[in-house]
Amino acid sequence: MENLKNSARVLGYIKGILNYKETPGYVLLNPGPVLTTPRVKAALVHHDTCHRDTDFAVLVRNLRSKLKKVFRGDERHEVVLITGSGTSGIEATISSTIPEDKKILVLINGAFGERYREVATVHRLNMEVLDFGWCNPMDVSAVEAKLAADPEICAVMLAHHETSVGLINPIGEIGAICRRYDRLLLVDAVSSLGAEDLDVVRDNIDICLSSANKAMQAIAGVAFVCVNDRAWKVIETVRPRVYYLDLKRYRKYAIEEELTPFTPAVNGFFALDAAVDELLEDGVESRWELYRERNRFLRENFLSMGLTFLDVAGQRSSTLTIVKVPEYITYSELYDRMKGYGFIIYGCKGILTDTYFQIANMGDLSDEMLQSFVNTLQFVLYRARREAGLAADMVEEPKVVDAIR
Repeated sequence: MENLKNSARVLGYIKGILNYKETPGYVLLNPGPVLTTPRVKAALVHHDTCHRDTDFAVLVRNLRSKLKKVFRGDERHEVVLITGSGTSGIEATISSTIPEDKKILVLINGAFGERYREVATVHRLNMEVLDFGWCNPMDVSAVEAKLAADPEICAVMLAHHETSVGLINPIGEIGAICRRYDRLLLVDAVSSLGAEDLDVVRDNIDICLSSANKAMQAIAGVAFVCVNDRAWKVIETVRPRVYYLDLKRYRKYAIEEELTPFTPAVNGFFALDAAVDELLEDGVESRWELYRERNRFLRENFLSMGLTFLDVAGQRSSTLTIVKVPEYITYSELYDRMKGYGFIIYGCKGILTDTYFQIANMGDLSDEMLQSFVNTLQFVLYRARREAGLAADMVEEPKVVDAIR
């Protein structure tokens, strides 16, 4: 009860501060950055701290240890913290891991798979690609055949949750194959850590990267990479290709000083620490179930409005829904109208641009916010149908409930 009182008090202070801001607040239904709790927001307001002080080293040490629990790592794993978006973790992983005489195998079924290919190309890495096409599940047998046929491939890179198409990829199956052929498995868990079932030991993941501003429910600007001893042995043989994102450098500082090699986003670290505490206190599995329940609620309501989803085969995400834009309204019109009522939705990438939109259910979203969003979307679509001269499906015009922000 005391924690609830303190949370309410902090939220009151924060709302008072935000009232002085010129920009309005919105309910964020984009797949990161997400809405944060009062506790996370409060952690941002911290006494100025030296990033080389022993007190900050204590924070870094504890944060690394707690993040290892979220990854479900063991004594063979180390977590390093990088100031940057999730893509900084992607580039650090790819550029630090592939020896000059070896290859990386990139698996693609959406926009982020294509990003790995772009990063590998920038660093002039020897590369093989299995492109399964957007929205398609990965063929595990094709991955095995590729590894069996090419001993020069030393690592496989893929997304756990390919956010652009809402697919969960079979990292456990691919991890078992990689271990059988003694190859490294590199996994982008930027939008799945804290939201989907992931275990770096069980799934044989050698390097797993994520970031603070999605299902971890912290603020943007901090990435983290969980690396096991098998991968460190390979990384130690690789000549650095980058300065800022060299994983060896981060490991050295983490082990020797429990610090980062460069000035970090200090307040972002404090906010992430608070967010990880919330996750561990609630239970990682409880967070998974919360997201699944929210996702079911939204999907059921979308179906009741006559909306349809992106047709994908395989396991769908529990953190977002990809919805087809109705023919009687454009995505830009839908975005603007929903923003006018206080809700931020998200456009799709690549071949799905302007045809589909994303609704994420990550972050500190209350039941009231989600119900308000559903009511507002129903109202906006009703009005759009009327404007397009279509017969309204409902006798009465739906009511808009103000977003609770």
